[in-house]
Amino acid sequence: MAPLPNILLIYTDQQRFDTIAALGNPLIDTPHLDRLVREGWSFTHATTPSPVCMAARWSLHTGQWTTTHGCFSNHHPGPRPSFDLPTLLRRAGYRAGHVGKNHTFLAEKDWDFWREDPTPPASPAALQAREKWKTEVGKVRCPRLSETAVPGGAEADPERGKTAAALEFLSSGDERPFFLWLSYHHPHTPFWAPEPFFSRYENAPLPPPIVEPEGLQGAGKPFRQWFHQANNDAILPFTPQQVERMRRVYYAMISQIDAEIGLVLDELDRRGLTENTLVVFTSDHGDYMGNHGLITKSPALYDDLVRVPLIFRWPGTIVENQRDDRFASHIDLLPTFLALAGSACPPEVDGTDLGPFLLGGKTEPIRPAAFSEYGIPGEPYTPRRVAEARWEAGMFPNPNDARLPWEGNPVSLAGRIRMTRTHRWKFVEDDQNCELYDLAGDPHELKNLWQHPDYREIGAQLQNDLRSWKQNVQS
Repeated sequence: MAPLPNILLIYTDQQRFDTIAALGNPLIDTPHLDRLVREGWSFTHATTPSPVCMAARWSLHTGQWTTTHGCFSNHHPGPRPSFDLPTLLRRAGYRAGHVGKNHTFLAEKDWDFWREDPTPPASPAALQAREKWKTEVGKVRCPRLSETAVPGGAEADPERGKTAAALEFLSSGDERPFFLWLSYHHPHTPFWAPEPFFSRYENAPLPPPIVEPEGLQGAGKPFRQWFHQANNDAILPFTPQQVERMRRVYYAMISQIDAEIGLVLDELDRRGLTENTLVVFTSDHGDYMGNHGLITKSPALYDDLVRVPLIFRWPGTIVENQRDDRFASHIDLLPTFLALAGSACPPEVDGTDLGPFLLGGKTEPIRPAAFSEYGIPGEPYTPRRVAEARWEAGMFPNPNDARLPWEGNPVSLAGRIRMTRTHRWKFVEDDQNCELYDLAGDPHELKNLWQHPDYREIGAQLQNDLRSWKQNVQS
């Protein structure tokens, strides 16, 4: 009987699907992610169950849509689910480790190894320089975007601390198969980076953001979107120059994480673990990067936010250098890992075991379309009610930092939104105003066709498909 494979899940936060050189972006430097692409199987149309950290992470660890597990946003978690990925794998004989950002219902007791915020192995001087800058400059003048490099270098960056903790986990000598969730924070805001990464894209010919010429309201987008944009601009407006800087620093942060991933892959090689370790790379959701005139994320279901990188590498077992445009999802990871561990999957799981697709040559679709959802159940705000509340109470700053806009504000988040996406079409059901996009002619989702008479038939068909999916999830 073959030994159970080790499973290394490398997870970034807020990394777009189109930020890996080997998957089509010639402007970014990602040699170690490129290695995973060359040596692995890449799902080019993978999607997150929900484009926000906590809801997506709950889906990862339960294999369930957000409707099933009940965590709807970073501010609206439900009760703890009855099962989770590390617990199930530990029962199957795995040693489970967590390193880095958590933001889930899981806690230290659920793991054999836990390093949520490890200290980087840098010199005291480097650590002090970084902390002094962070306290006196970063949090004071740069709550979201820095115009200068963070001092101390990569060695003093918290992301290096996560890498060091991962290497510690790999060096334990424990003979059990392992599951390690290595969860980096980059390229999530604040957009900060140390040298040599901060200046790497200083002169790169990055394209400008893609925006609706007539604005979100003029383009017929849902009210929640243009309210959210107004809320952002009222609290922390970005000039065009700042948006350009943000895009460059975002790329820098990804290159920094790529270098950290290289250290981990080298350690697998050095310890002879590569051949029997399934490495999976993904991110919880994407980032606007200024597209649609928006920053970071918001309650919307654009590809900027819902499409994510998803790469599987297992040398000698998974075919190398494959591109797969089927609609995989984060909810598929739990059933896939359990099947590899020879363990039964709970019947409440919504996801699909990807093993037959990756290992057995299964050629049919994983699912007929991609699905994603966001927002809080209940009555949505109407524009009139929102306008009245807005001028009475002011705009909505982040409760953790009043200088920052709040992605989870009660107006933008009010009411559920759900998406179905095929390779040609995207439909988003939103009681404030639905969206329909022809992705063949409008890949950046600028022109909402929902009210266009020529597209009523396809819109009705997609709406029925989405409602059928919703009924199946809720049954």
